[in-house]
Amino acid sequence: MGDLKTRLNEIKNEDKNFGYFFDKDGKCYIYHTKFGKERNSEISGNDDIKSKFKELIDNIYKENNDKFNSLKEAFEKYLYIYNDKSTIHIKFNKNGEFLQTKSKIVDNFSETFKEDKFDDEKFKQWWDKSINSARMQGNATNLLKDKTKLADNLKKINDASDKSRNLTQLLDKLENVEGMKATARELAYFLQFDKDKFPLANDASVNTAKYIFEILNKYNFGFYKHKEEEYFNFVSEKLGIDIRGHLPKYYILDQFLNLIDKIKKSDLALITKEKLDKNDESKDIKQSVYYILYQAAYDFANLCGKADIKSNDLEGFKKLLKTHKNIIFHGIPGTGKTYTIVNNVKNIIKNENQMLITQFHPSFSYEDFIEGIKPAGIENGQLKLELKNGIFREFCDKAKEEEKGFLEKLEKGNFNEALSDHGFFFIADEINRAELSRVFGELLYALEYRGEKGKIKTQYASMRDDEDFYVPENVFFLGTMNDLDKSIDSFDLALRRRFIWQEMECDYDVIRDEIYANNIEEYAQACKKLNDEISKDIGEKYQLGHSYFLKIEFKNDEIKDSDMKKLFSNRFEALLKEYLRSEYSEKEIQKHLDDLKKLFVIEKNDDKNK
Repeated sequence: MGDLKTRLNEIKNEDKNFGYFFDKDGKCYIYHTKFGKERNSEISGNDDIKSKFKELIDNIYKENNDKFNSLKEAFEKYLYIYNDKSTIHIKFNKNGEFLQTKSKIVDNFSETFKEDKFDDEKFKQWWDKSINSARMQGNATNLLKDKTKLADNLKKINDASDKSRNLTQLLDKLENVEGMKATARELAYFLQFDKDKFPLANDASVNTAKYIFEILNKYNFGFYKHKEEEYFNFVSEKLGIDIRGHLPKYYILDQFLNLIDKIKKSDLALITKEKLDKNDESKDIKQSVYYILYQAAYDFANLCGKADIKSNDLEGFKKLLKTHKNIIFHGIPGTGKTYTIVNNVKNIIKNENQMLITQFHPSFSYEDFIEGIKPAGIENGQLKLELKNGIFREFCDKAKEEEKGFLEKLEKGNFNEALSDHGFFFIADEINRAELSRVFGELLYALEYRGEKGKIKTQYASMRDDEDFYVPENVFFLGTMNDLDKSIDSFDLALRRRFIWQEMECDYDVIRDEIYANNIEEYAQACKKLNDEISKDIGEKYQLGHSYFLKIEFKNDEIKDSDMKKLFSNRFEALLKEYLRSEYSEKEIQKHLDDLKKLFVIEKNDDKNK
């Protein structure tokens, strides 16, 4: 084994994409670090390791291309059947009618440019109805404070859109826009929607196009910087996209990229609950064009190591940690994401200094997280400044002291012992509330390539005599986030690919286990019925987590309808009212609340038999 490890380490030092590990039985596996340990190849001491690694890479890229081709075929079939639709996203479809189409957004926006007169009130109305992300809403608030500057910027965007023949030219011209460069890309796309000159180049679409480029093109070298236009052209050529009826070519590309960017496992379950379009005659919903498309999109989006492993229980949690060190736990509010993670970690570690939990927020910065210049008192009447470590760097420095012991026990196959004695857990609660690109800085590389092979120079390296920083092998980065929080859009794809995503849903078994009542099954069914109606009426992400339902108060081991009405009024009503504001007028809100309240009751036996 000693000779084998020497050969493995030599290759590892030469190629940052090469990784290896031994299992508890002493078998050795090699893997491509970009695609994770799940896609590995077993080797022995007699094998030509470089040849085996090349064979593994060839097989991975072949599988990637095969999955893309399956997705392409499913997408083409979808467009053939649903060519009269304006979106492929099932969540935007309600009762067969689309809530907001791209062409309608464009029509509304063009009203602000009639006869070269800028109407800031119409622009504000258009923005409020059409732009969903918190970041863009914040931009609107800032932009509308200065009508003159906004009008000037919109004229520059309009001119850039008219005079640019391709995306590269457009982005060059948009550099003249002040204070709203990201927003300018979106607005330019709306302005030339029907002209179909260039794609929507916001962060999500660029990162998704780049992701596709990287996992299909094994000859892509990291040191060569591609233009954004090249990523879009690559995907367009691969898809063979052409104008489809009333749908412009780049709008079809936008829909395709959005599907990959937003796809979640829960979307597949959602499709099985929805009625399909009459055009699709499939009797088995899982054989429908819609379901096959979403399944193919999910399979393709998961090529870089994402997994769906249940991790609420301790053993499942450990199983997850065995293959992944960067994990985001996400889902609807009230599912106990932070509670579950903290409890699981506490049941693993031996010393409390092996865990650190911090809550991210909008003011959280790189200086708080990694390092920065901060006040260090007064000296000779002058404010003294010095370089101070942020909380994550300090945590990593502590973990480095235990890294050797962690790796030694892993080599012996003692994973649980290594985790318990030497594992360090950094928990970022509500991770998406911070401006993540600013907080993480150059850390993305170190998160992906753990240990000394992932060394980076931080922003203040020159003040440390060029001391390098790395994230130790024994550090596990765990984050939590609510899907309901619109700032989820700030999690760009480059960052997402460094993490796997674990969705946590309302667990009705927790309700059954935690509440002792004679009619607990009926209560659990009522909770599920309420959530199903909320999902149908407002949206899946607005459901209530099990922690909300655990707050029920009752007497004599029996939950009554009056207890449930009290819970609804005291705990649910205000929250649901806020949710309903995003979909309905004030007059309609109370009616929907009353309907939900009437639904949240214990179903009697005679009701069940009707």
